[in-house]
Amino acid sequence: VTRPDAGAMGRSGFSLALLVVALAAWAPHAAGASYGQTVAELGSRSVRVGSADDGVAGAPRRDGTQDDPSATSATAARSLLRMSKKNTNARPDFSKGIYHTKGDVFDEVKAIVAAHPDIMRIDTAQSTRGGYSSELFVVTVELAGLEEDDFGDARASRTDDVDAKQSGEVSGTGAARLSASSHVEKTRVLYNFGEHGRELITVEVAVDLLRALAGGAESAARLAHPDASESTRETARALLATTFKIVPMENVNGRDKVEAGEWCERKNGRGVDCNRNWEVDWGVKAPDYDPSEEYPGTAPFSEPEAFMMKTLLEEFRPHVWVNVHSGMEALFMPFDHKAEEPVGPGADAMKAILHQINAHNCGNRCVVGGGGKGV
Repeated sequence: VTRPDAGAMGRSGFSLALLVVALAAWAPHAAGASYGQTVAELGSRSVRVGSADDGVAGAPRRDGTQDDPSATSATAARSLLRMSKKNTNARPDFSKGIYHTKGDVFDEVKAIVAAHPDIMRIDTAQSTRGGYSSELFVVTVELAGLEEDDFGDARASRTDDVDAKQSGEVSGTGAARLSASSHVEKTRVLYNFGEHGRELITVEVAVDLLRALAGGAESAARLAHPDASESTRETARALLATTFKIVPMENVNGRDKVEAGEWCERKNGRGVDCNRNWEVDWGVKAPDYDPSEEYPGTAPFSEPEAFMMKTLLEEFRPHVWVNVHSGMEALFMPFDHKAEEPVGPGADAMKAILHQINAHNCGNRCVVGGGGKGV
């Protein structure tokens, strides 16, 4: 596991964030899924950044045409995952300040939020599914100032309106207020990092993003690429008109296994791939299916990590959802579970954003397009 210069990586990750936000604010409803879509559809329509994974919930993978350079590079990257002898010697060095342990990450996140209570809040939720428990930390950022949720300061436990035995319980400090305020219509942007335990660099980018946002809209806007908008002032206005929900580390139990010495572990604390536990094409196995990597669980949303993310999506209803991974230079958009891409204004806006990020931050090296076509 290697990482480039920490500062450069943070700037790159944050430029990505600002470009998405600036263009999403210009056309918020076109940039993401419509309110009427189900969460299962949202799971298939998120923008996925830098992932070597191919889809949601055990979706089959399909290569694109051989004369497409992006498809060729994606195929080469995928072949690395099929090597019979895997590299098990990749050990992150937590002593040099490049990577941070789980405990240090959350200490830093909590310190950033505590220092900026006017624009940031951290909520936690817990869920138990089949005797296995996890928790989800969600940082809300509103650079124009935090607004009161419809739920106010409610902090009681809650259970979803489906069979409690099947759904499990979601509770915790702020569990009932994971949604954004509806008093002012803002662009709603969701980022989740660390869905796979071994993808340490994504969590570092999450912390860098929070640090940058803590500096305020004007400071953050100056980090954006000039093409993100017509002016820095316009980018700042877009940031002020946005509500962010940031999940710095989705798979906290899987991260514990990595730090305990299972350096290449991607699954959660009981051996389920959180990214294959969604409903879209659940249980469908690709020809190269590897249960040690991609076991989807016993049923859709059997795992508390996926269940809590689903709950967050249902309540927050983001215009833009960015799921950040590592392991490949790629900027994926829907669909992941089939070799097709959506059509229409929203899809066109999404692809335009990804092409700009590729040009500005990846030197046009990234695979761009539908995940099901790219890998």
